[in-house]
Amino acid sequence: MKRRVTTILASDVVNFSRLVADDEEETLQRLTAYREAYEAFVARHGGRIFNTAGDSIMCEFESPLEAVRTAIDIQEAIRRRNLAYPPNRWLQFRIGISTGEVADRNGDLLGMAVNIAARLETLARPGGICVVGDVYEAVSGKVSVPFVDLGERKVKNIPVPVHAFAIAWPGTEVEPESSGIPPLPKRVPIVWVAGASIAALILSGLIAGSLVVRWSATAPEGRADNGIVISLPAQQAAQALLLSADPAETFSRLSQKGGLVENSQSAPALYYKAVLFEAKGETAGAHRAYYALARMGLEFIDPHLRYAALVQTHEGRAMARQVYAELHEDVPTRATALLYALQFEGPEREAKIHALVGEHPDFAPAYFFLAEEHSQERLGRAQMTRDRQIEFAALSEFLKADQEGRLSSFFLDHSIAADWLARARNRHERLEDILKSASTASKTAFER
Repeated sequence: MKRRVTTILASDVVNFSRLVADDEEETLQRLTAYREAYEAFVARHGGRIFNTAGDSIMCEFESPLEAVRTAIDIQEAIRRRNLAYPPNRWLQFRIGISTGEVADRNGDLLGMAVNIAARLETLARPGGICVVGDVYEAVSGKVSVPFVDLGERKVKNIPVPVHAFAIAWPGTEVEPESSGIPPLPKRVPIVWVAGASIAALILSGLIAGSLVVRWSATAPEGRADNGIVISLPAQQAAQALLLSADPAETFSRLSQKGGLVENSQSAPALYYKAVLFEAKGETAGAHRAYYALARMGLEFIDPHLRYAALVQTHEGRAMARQVYAELHEDVPTRATALLYALQFEGPEREAKIHALVGEHPDFAPAYFFLAEEHSQERLGRAQMTRDRQIEFAALSEFLKADQEGRLSSFFLDHSIAADWLARARNRHERLEDILKSASTASKTAFER
């Protein structure tokens, strides 16, 4: 057997058996869709999947840096997708990354590096990433993510302790290596598209298909190739679609009834159609339905979240940012402004969300994401008292909007609103206790 030094990424699904027991068909459909996105990220970063078994996936990368970047992209894409589901239906991966010498047996890899990667994933939180010390040293300073030193850990069937580091997920600021558009293959016709938005190209199926698309504000002149020129209108007919009298109730009825809705022209029907296409793995159909709904200029936040996650998963984060930049320019709403802000990372995203809250203090969903920016889940040990205070104040505004009846109008699927509220209440209560304890402790110390 040939031996070489390589980097191994191992992952499996958290509580997969329970998810299957609760709803086998839906879980397997989502796993298939998530795996397609997973495989796309692995290929984009030059990796190779060498083993799959059940819900686990093992990958090989030439460098630790590409393995970590892949893991970050995978977890971020899945985290965004899960926002549209109740927490008990979240499909989350744990990821472990190790580097070292392996033996290659007909494409399958064996060795201590493989075993350590598999054990590291058990140390990661749901949706988290755990790496061995050698990987941390190789990527430190090259990716803008905070690491937490877990120290020497004894793991099953590994004779010596493993020095492990965890990424303080989801606090990541890494951009994808590419836009998700495949490189130009040989003898593939080039299509020049005049005056069309990037989102229009995606929903038309050109970018994801076998054609290579080149964009131009006008028809290109004097080009050397024999490409076709297509002209698409900047404003889509979807803007004229009608909104039903009670959209949330209509969406609920459609979801309970099931089946495919033909010739849907209302927001609830488009949303239902998009979700159905997505569950079936029909990405092009989901793109079309989500985009038509996005062009209506409405402020329902949950369809936008799912659409952004879909674009990011299949076309990359840079493409999702460009899609929402165009949407917000063409049909500006508070919802498109928020989704555009969410396509950024780190201080830039935080600044955009703060600015949105300042400009639209009555836009309740923005407070939920402002709280998330300053949460312990995002910042980990870096969360300071000021962050807790901002998170607490933002959650207070979010819950106040619900008490005053101003929240439900931003959701087509009220079950998602209910889940957000439950999470907000739990975090609010926890923070209230923490801040009270800190205040009492400070006062006691001062009196002493």
